[in-house]
Amino acid sequence: LAVVDVASGKTTNLLGDWPYEPESIEWLGAGKLAMSASIGGRTALFHVTTGGQRTEVLGGRRRLSGFAFDPAKKLVAYVGTSMTKPTELFVANADGTGERQLTRFNEALTKEVAFSDAERLVYPSVGGREIEGWLMKPYGWQPGKKYPVVLYIHGGPHSAYGENWFDEFQNLAGAGMYVLFTNPRGSSGYGGEFTYSTRGRWFDEDYEDLMKAVDLVARRPDVDSTRMGVTGGSYGGVMTAWVTVKTNRFKAAQTDRMISNWWSWYGSSDAQGLTEYEFLGKPWDNPTLYDTLSPIRYVRKVRTPTLIVQSEEDFRTPMTDAEQWFVGLRK
Repeated sequence: LAVVDVASGKTTNLLGDWPYEPESIEWLGAGKLAMSASIGGRTALFHVTTGGQRTEVLGGRRRLSGFAFDPAKKLVAYVGTSMTKPTELFVANADGTGERQLTRFNEALTKEVAFSDAERLVYPSVGGREIEGWLMKPYGWQPGKKYPVVLYIHGGPHSAYGENWFDEFQNLAGAGMYVLFTNPRGSSGYGGEFTYSTRGRWFDEDYEDLMKAVDLVARRPDVDSTRMGVTGGSYGGVMTAWVTVKTNRFKAAQTDRMISNWWSWYGSSDAQGLTEYEFLGKPWDNPTLYDTLSPIRYVRKVRTPTLIVQSEEDFRTPMTDAEQWFVGLRK
């Protein structure tokens, strides 16, 4: 985030070495701006002065979005959600005080359905890197009992899970399972260096980040480590396949919007730019990387029963990848 003096052209960086990335900005007047940013899995609104002083005015364990200020810059409206509460509209004073919830679209639902909360985990991984994750309790959790756990892997990989309501997690928790979800290396919300640290290195440290979380949770006395599942969509789908290539510790897997063969994916997807950047070129420029990162090359190692879910009209992750994985597993 920078300001430029129009007369002299002098540019001032207002954030210094702050690792996070601005998402929206608004002039408040009197040498002050409002700026929103993802801080890992949560969102915060800050005041930033043209001298570089930064103050968090709205935040907490939740996701906030759609910030809009009134013409006088006295009020700010925004959408808010947390782990157990679907999105609603809020308004507050521009300094973060006097917050009020304006809508109650989901009030009847939240009275009827017992949504599960999640414990936030911060754990060390490869190279001492700190990784953020969450563990959602199964509905009806009772002390002294052991429960199965599902590792849920997000897509992207440059996206993130966080402090927001998500129906897919609640479905599994409602079925009596722990849900483990994390933001491994490659996730957004932790600064550009973290987000792009996996470039040319997919399924390396990011895989280890996921397994470190599983190791941590599997030691809990209320988790049945003999009944663990793994699932995810898009990048999470191909990573799920990769997990089953690397380990047999999971009792079941579900690949959603998966990729099995980066060569054929490149020729049939609508998003070639992803691997052109992440895999350091086109397949014929860097064939070794496209080969070694294709789960289909190692399908003979898979022993995990797998459910494959793919959509005919999903042009990002074409049907052919799921068909190749299906045939490979069946053979």
